[in-house]
Amino acid sequence: MGVALGLWIWACGANAADPGAVPRTVILISIDTLRADHLGCYGYAHPTTPYLDRFREDAVQFTQAIAASNSTLTSHASMMTSLLVQQHGAAFARHLALSSRFLTVAGVFRQHGYRTVSFNDGGMLAAEYGIGNGFDVYRSSRPTLRFHFAPIVDQAIAWLDAHPRGPLFLFLHTYEVHHPYTPDPRYLALMEPPYHGALPAAETDMPTLIAINEGRLPAGPRDRAHVVATYDGEIRSMDEAFGRLISFLERQGRYDPALIVFTADHGEEFGEHGVMGWHGHTLYDELLRVPLLVKFPYGAHAGLTVASQVRGIDVAPTLVAALGWPQPEQFRGADLTPLVRGQSPIPRLAVSKFDTRPDTSIRTGAWKLYDGRLYDLRGDPGETRDVAAQHPEVAAFLTRRLRALVAERPASAGPKVELTGEERERLRSLGYLP
Repeated sequence: MGVALGLWIWACGANAADPGAVPRTVILISIDTLRADHLGCYGYAHPTTPYLDRFREDAVQFTQAIAASNSTLTSHASMMTSLLVQQHGAAFARHLALSSRFLTVAGVFRQHGYRTVSFNDGGMLAAEYGIGNGFDVYRSSRPTLRFHFAPIVDQAIAWLDAHPRGPLFLFLHTYEVHHPYTPDPRYLALMEPPYHGALPAAETDMPTLIAINEGRLPAGPRDRAHVVATYDGEIRSMDEAFGRLISFLERQGRYDPALIVFTADHGEEFGEHGVMGWHGHTLYDELLRVPLLVKFPYGAHAGLTVASQVRGIDVAPTLVAALGWPQPEQFRGADLTPLVRGQSPIPRLAVSKFDTRPDTSIRTGAWKLYDGRLYDLRGDPGETRDVAAQHPEVAAFLTRRLRALVAERPASAGPKVELTGEERERLRSLGYLP
């Protein structure tokens, strides 16, 4: 695969042949509630992501990336600390922040002299919840009932324009594709023909989703397709903003030498297991399988596809390894660059958990154990048939491993979170508070 990872430089005239160098621009992008299978580069038929699909040509695509949780705070805490949910203890339902005693990937970059900056949509990522630990600049968007990635991108571009080009770790996050789904009409028109039915024609608001899921508003196949189309329209809007960020980096000469990771914290359910337009209540793959695209500097490994199972907790170790730094002792995830280099994968279990409920799943590339039920993912990717009785040895093995893993507890519980009225309103608009 050519040049070894971790040997990069960001400077005038630099290229992939320069030895002993590291990328000075590292960008991590997390799109809240983004399903992998609704992106063009993951095989989706609708035109949701033309700019991301183009970016994929320069990146390594991981087709089986599994989130640590089905909830924003817990999943991002795992992504940032490379710890499982039960190991870091951050929990929105109990108003527990991520403890400052845990080292985040931002903290690692700061230790190595990088400026660490984030522009995000707050909510469960508000500074009070501890995800901002390790950042020099951590700015959440002003409270609003509608979220868009474009203002986040605008803030990032303005900051990049206004500051000298030093070593930088940049984290961007948006709730744009999170419910409620309120796409611009031009994006919705790309996803479906004009809709005429019982649901709002231009958007899918929270009362509509609640009424559908409570059975008070009957929704047939065409109505449900409309809900999905409004979600897809939000993805297209996000993609336009992503494309604008990439264009800016290209114009500034920052794109080629940069290390860029695009991912999500969890997905969304559209009736696969009984709920429409919601998440945080099950651990099926529509909520856990997320996109993961990694663009290494100067086109290294561009276009490669990795089919082995990987995890959200592997993101931080991979970034650290790409910089050539030693892995922090705290990290429990794995560096993914050996997979990128074509080395034989070491089977690793993906464990996903609610923030407070005991429900936990454990997954190999072929099997998944969830709530005592065993699914053969090779023949039943939709997780519809429990085969524990037919494969008791597999169920027993995964049960033993799961019990050992969930027995771990955080070394330090985070502080209780007291939110401002504005942040409460923001969380209420996202359906997290009554």
